[in-house]
Amino acid sequence: MSCTVEDELTAYVDGELSAVEAARVRTHLTSCAPCRATEAVLRRTVTELAALPAFEPSPGLRRRVLAQVESLPRPWTERFRRWLRPAVLAPAGVALATAVVVAVVVGQRLVVQRAERGMELAVAEHYELLSDYEVVGVSRDDLDVVEHLDELQKEGRP
Repeated sequence: MSCTVEDELTAYVDGELSAVEAARVRTHLTSCAPCRATEAVLRRTVTELAALPAFEPSPGLRRRVLAQVESLPRPWTERFRRWLRPAVLAPAGVALATAVVVAVVVGQRLVVQRAERGMELAVAEHYELLSDYEVVGVSRDDLDVVEHLDELQKEGRP
């Protein structure tokens, strides 16, 4: 049988088709003996299944099935999703933020300390020159004059 309604017969017997589709299948069944035979078999099967007693599982079946499901290995996506819960992410975010702040503060202090050490080394290397202007014949007053030389020249002082 290769009728156009063949795939729709089960849905027709189960009452799952729209009114328009069900009318089309009913019309087809009046002219197609193989489809009528298939419909009769399907209706008999539905009737026999409805007459069977309901299956009552044993009390331990649910427990055993759930235990088997729990024992199955979890996909990596589910394990990863567990880490994305707020109860895990919030403390991790706080820890990460704290680590970043500590790293920035410690790093900044190290940079300042290195700069200070560099200044100290420069002063130590030139200590003698800086500590005794008189050796080179320069006094503090002379340095002040040199620093303000442009201003003094504008005022007409030599």
